[in-house]
Amino acid sequence: MFETSRRRWIQGAGFAGLATAAATLPATSAEDMDFTRTLDFDDPNQMLTGFIKMRGSLEAVDVPHWYYGTIYAAIPGRQPFPIVEFEGSEIDYYEKQEDGSYYAWAKTASFFKDVRTREYLETWDNPVTGKTVEVKPNTINVGDVHYIYSANGFKRSDDPTPLADEPQIQNLLDWSESGPWIWCDTGRTYPPGVPMAEHQSGAGLLKEMHDPDLAQMNTIANPVYISPWLGWMEMGDTPGFAVWTGPARKVKSITDYPKDFLARMERTFPERLTAKPG
Repeated sequence: MFETSRRRWIQGAGFAGLATAAATLPATSAEDMDFTRTLDFDDPNQMLTGFIKMRGSLEAVDVPHWYYGTIYAAIPGRQPFPIVEFEGSEIDYYEKQEDGSYYAWAKTASFFKDVRTREYLETWDNPVTGKTVEVKPNTINVGDVHYIYSANGFKRSDDPTPLADEPQIQNLLDWSESGPWIWCDTGRTYPPGVPMAEHQSGAGLLKEMHDPDLAQMNTIANPVYISPWLGWMEMGDTPGFAVWTGPARKVKSITDYPKDFLARMERTFPERLTAKPG
């Protein structure tokens, strides 16, 4: 009930189109249309290969993503409004298993900025409660939990529900093509009962998708992430939730992060600049 009601309220409030407007695709040339298709997405296992190339890498290496955007307060009865901006890092690490599935680990950290000055915040004047609170970085801590991506479905390793006996990936991914580009729309899986949701639209070149010599693609993404109020906001029982929206970009190395941001990551969360397990 909560999930369905929230989804309808978000769409009614006009959040559905926020992510798609957040990032633009770089210019292309006629050479980008010069390729031969090597992956057949009618084959669930080859679709899985394409998905991993877009999201991470077919090789077991760290795959960094830099992202930024705005958090909106979604409070029933009020027009949604921006409350803080964010900037963050997600490092993904995909490892192929003997059965053809992939295990994926991720390390994430976000810092928060003023919506007008875009300066990093140390304290924040909460526009909802009127309180001035100390701002703390956000991390996603899941312990030893990893994600499982298979042609038969996706799940977190702490989810006891077994994967399907038949391929399901074709029902979980929505692929679109236009000119030299390919998009993949999907949602991140959370355990039942967890009041969180994510929808992500990733995009990259078809030429890179079908290049058998490439283990990963250069991609951008437009995630929309729904979460409870962050603890440091001291929102208490305030009705509503936070909606994070903004573009993300896969980069070759963490050295491609903005210098000020990378320095802050190295100073605050050096252990989150790799997702390699163990």
